[in-house]
Amino acid sequence: MELIVFGLNHKTAPVGIRERWALSSGESEQALERISSEIADSEHLILSTCNRTEFYSVIPASSGLARNLNEEADAFRQLTNFYLGEDDVNSGGDDHFYLYRQENAVKHLFRVAGGLDSMIIGETEILRQLKEAYALSEKNSASGKMFRRLFPEALKVGKKVRTSTSISEGCITPGQAALRLASDVLGKLEGKEALLIGSGVVASLTARAFIEHDLRKFTVVNRTTESAEAMLEEIKPETGELQARVLALGDDLPGTIASAELIISSTSSVEPIITAETLRAIQEQRGSRPLVIIDLAVPRDIEPRSGELENIHLFNIDDLNGVIQGNLSSRHEQFSKAEEIVNKQIDVFYSQLNYLEVDPVIRHLIERFEIIRRGELQNSLETFPPEQHEAVDKLTRSLVNKLIYFPIERLKSIRDMQGLSKDETAFLKKLFLPK
Repeated sequence: MELIVFGLNHKTAPVGIRERWALSSGESEQALERISSEIADSEHLILSTCNRTEFYSVIPASSGLARNLNEEADAFRQLTNFYLGEDDVNSGGDDHFYLYRQENAVKHLFRVAGGLDSMIIGETEILRQLKEAYALSEKNSASGKMFRRLFPEALKVGKKVRTSTSISEGCITPGQAALRLASDVLGKLEGKEALLIGSGVVASLTARAFIEHDLRKFTVVNRTTESAEAMLEEIKPETGELQARVLALGDDLPGTIASAELIISSTSSVEPIITAETLRAIQEQRGSRPLVIIDLAVPRDIEPRSGELENIHLFNIDDLNGVIQGNLSSRHEQFSKAEEIVNKQIDVFYSQLNYLEVDPVIRHLIERFEIIRRGELQNSLETFPPEQHEAVDKLTRSLVNKLIYFPIERLKSIRDMQGLSKDETAFLKKLFLPK
């Protein structure tokens, strides 16, 4: 079997490319159903976040796709066609993609789970996203034996990294990074009029950052007011008043924007919810007052050419990188410790994979001995009186169990304690398994 990871992330592709590959939950389900049906005995999972879209697959080594992976000149195009379902000329070009295979794929996944491959190193949100991606794969019957070991193990690695190191301590959130970026333009943020669009996890973290910066009078705009109100109730501070109001997305959004000095947007919309033309008309009312807009969504909520308008300071999620890198420097030592944990757990995982390789050999040996026993019993049972048939059956069963006990227990011991090399496993399978 061939384990692969194919995708792109914030390191390899700008937001303009990543948003073309961003998949909603519904789109991921459709993709899982399609790609699972194209290769028999395969497993698939899709992880799509603001900063990455990755396709994890286990495919038979004999499949056409697996064989074609060795054709480096055309591998990425074939993978693009396979996962998108078409020859998409807007995929962004091979330079933006990466492909990891076998052990390198496991290492990449474990680093992702540990928050070591995130834009914000050590962040914990990726664990929730991985868990949801795995649940979606299971729901769509796209996971099998390999993924049922691999992804639970990855989640364990992610937790171990965070409990065994302090890499997540002092970890800046997207909202905190966005406000630092805004203060570079607006100066002190206390008392500024702020607008938050969305009510998901990132929006919730941003609202908490508002409170930390004494931006307690702000407006939340969302498609449904109920979820926005629930978010505000959840983050309500124990001390001090929170003067936040909630509006539905269609309720006078231009008027709300006109009075704002800072807008942070993070929704799951597939199309921009604020266009350049809308902002142009609003700016005519605002005059020369600067407006900072930070778009944390992928795909983007704000039409990119809005940044060309006078007095509009438009930033996207990639613009947070400078702030984030400054925060990482203080946790560099923890990063090295986390990498050590990942590398150690890779060895642990591969020792556990001996179950997948050795168990079929053990099962086949037991089944083969039983077939032989039954065959010989059937040929000889008639020579015994009927009243002795049960005793003869028990005798032959006991004899076979004793004969096979030592080799089976020895195989289990090697599997569990010291593991087997790939060559040793291959030899066992060749020796005992039918072709």
